[in-house]
Amino acid sequence: MSETQKIGTTGKGPFDVSRKIPLAPVVAEKLQEAVRQLAALNPLIDVRVDRRGQLRVSYDSSHVGMHDIEALLDKAGIARPPGAWWRLKSAWYRFLDQNAHANAHSQGDACCNRPPSAPGRSGDAGKMG
Repeated sequence: MSETQKIGTTGKGPFDVSRKIPLAPVVAEKLQEAVRQLAALNPLIDVRVDRRGQLRVSYDSSHVGMHDIEALLDKAGIARPPGAWWRLKSAWYRFLDQNAHANAHSQGDACCNRPPSAPGRSGDAGKMG
């Protein structure tokens, strides 16, 4: 059950992450099809199922997230453990991926690039003229 799909081996980018997703027992053909579908997501770096039946995924979290991966697994009929620990871990992964996506696509500069002027004073206050 060690299905592997290596998509591309580029240098580790600032938003590249690796996730380990436990899977419920499933038919091997169904799992292989899900791995193929995951490999089609761009920009996944690596997708594989290890000997313990866990899905190991590496991807650029600025473009794809845990939500996308879980949605594809749900569509393929592949379940994850129903326990509280996995639900918490999954929610944490989704939070981290959303944060990385927001940071990667932020349009603004740093908020402190120019100190604000004091209320009621012009920007020229204190200058000798």
